[in-house]
Amino acid sequence: MKKVTIAVIVGTILAVSAYDVIPAANQKSGDTISEVLLKAARFAPVVAVAWGILTGHLFWPQGGSHEK
Repeated sequence: MKKVTIAVIVGTILAVSAYDVIPAANQKSGDTISEVLLKAARFAPVVAVAWGILTGHLFWPQGGSHEK
């Protein structure tokens, strides 16, 4: 099951990266994922807070024993 999870994560990262390369390559500004998130965070700071909570949840070390 661990291999499937890793494959899904890697596939998702590659898909989002490919999705973001297309707008980054054109002449129009403000259409990449980071630019859209920055604009949204300036309009509604809760976007930045939510992103921080999600990141903290995903990367904060968990207590107890873990499979290696």
